[in-house]
Amino acid sequence: MKLLPVLILFFSLNTSAQISKKLVAPMGYTKILEATGDLDQDGINEVVIAYNTNKKNDSIGFKRELCIYKIFGGSLKLWKQNSSVLWNSNDCGFCLDEGVNLSLNIKNNTIIIAQTFQHNSRHYSTNRNIFRYQNGDWYVIGSCYNDYDTCDFDFKYDINFSTKQVIVDYTFGDCDDNTPIPKDSQLKFKYPFKSIPKMDGFTAGKTEIKIPNSKKYFYY
Repeated sequence: MKLLPVLILFFSLNTSAQISKKLVAPMGYTKILEATGDLDQDGINEVVIAYNTNKKNDSIGFKRELCIYKIFGGSLKLWKQNSSVLWNSNDCGFCLDEGVNLSLNIKNNTIIIAQTFQHNSRHYSTNRNIFRYQNGDWYVIGSCYNDYDTCDFDFKYDINFSTKQVIVDYTFGDCDDNTPIPKDSQLKFKYPFKSIPKMDGFTAGKTEIKIPNSKKYFYY
């Protein structure tokens, strides 16, 4: 009896992987990344693909879209299409390679997307967001914004939208021996979010909120 769940998992993985190879991208779209995993807890894997579209952002960049495919009747069909969560192909600062600023994974029935902006040779900002299908729609259940310099500072803004818990970590480094280093610190608090953000209309790094009883802000 123990072999049955293993066989089902193997069949699901193999089936979705084989079908995805035959999947034809929308006209003029270029696949950047692909991830496979069960997103609605039905035991059958879905396929998530990040595309560069044929829509120009400017002279060198393209708008991107996220497409989620689900198996219906033995074929992968488009289940969800989103044009807000992925930055444009050139929204990465001093990026040197197409897609270098993007990662896409599926874990624990969620989609995990991380996007990085390189401000200069030392300064980076990474937005990592977790998306879950629940109550018939797609939601942003978690966000981690990491603003860091290779030797000066490392700030993290971690949000669990389901529990409304926010954790902010301020870590400082030593770039200049003659400059005093501030003390590391951490803030933990509950923020009264009115609702869990939905995937549609959400763009990472666009929101700034004042921390209660503080002059500082947190971001997602």
